[in-house]
Amino acid sequence: MWPLAATAGPRTASGSNGATCHYPESNADALEILSNYYPGYWWDHTHLTVAVQAHPKATRKQLRAIHDAIATWDEALRNCFDGLITLTDVTGSMPSEHRAADIVVHFVPHAGGVVFGGYAICGDHGCPNILVRSDLPPSLDRDPYSPEYIGWVTLHELGHALGLGHTTNLLESTDLMGYGWPDLGDPVLSDCDLNGIAFVFAWALEGGEPHPPAEGPYDCALD
Repeated sequence: MWPLAATAGPRTASGSNGATCHYPESNADALEILSNYYPGYWWDHTHLTVAVQAHPKATRKQLRAIHDAIATWDEALRNCFDGLITLTDVTGSMPSEHRAADIVVHFVPHAGGVVFGGYAICGDHGCPNILVRSDLPPSLDRDPYSPEYIGWVTLHELGHALGLGHTTNLLESTDLMGYGWPDLGDPVLSDCDLNGIAFVFAWALEGGEPHPPAEGPYDCALD
């Protein structure tokens, strides 16, 4: 599993929608909810699958970091929701994974663009295009991302794929869904992130029919 830093001792994440687990407190003020901005950008089922489509020259360390990020999210979801919400890595287990999987992570060293390390392009009840890159444009004069950083980017983009937006205090937060890491510290998969997932999947935790999440942002002070 991918280790994530803690900014404080672990506490119980037990939001009103039913997440119960032990993850660190974050310095996020609130989390945006993506379906509020992109209609249809939410899940109507809870057992999600993810596949990795990697560039032929991807190294073993890079691939391990990406798969470890998936495993980290899956472990957190299973622990917090008693197996009701899962994220299963199906890479290499079925033909045409890029069509069959709910979420597809594409690792492409040169992904284009000049600012992003990862980018989630999701749509109506699906997220077939998460782009994760390692090699930055020469104009930025920066070394390629390390496997550790690629893992962090993958964790962040998977958070988007699950339905979470950014933290409202984006540049100051080292929460996984913030932009403060690594300059201010390693990213934190937090109680607020998991309670944000409970907010997104409230219909499932309530035992009801699928419906879009309520209006956000999710207030991390509720944890």
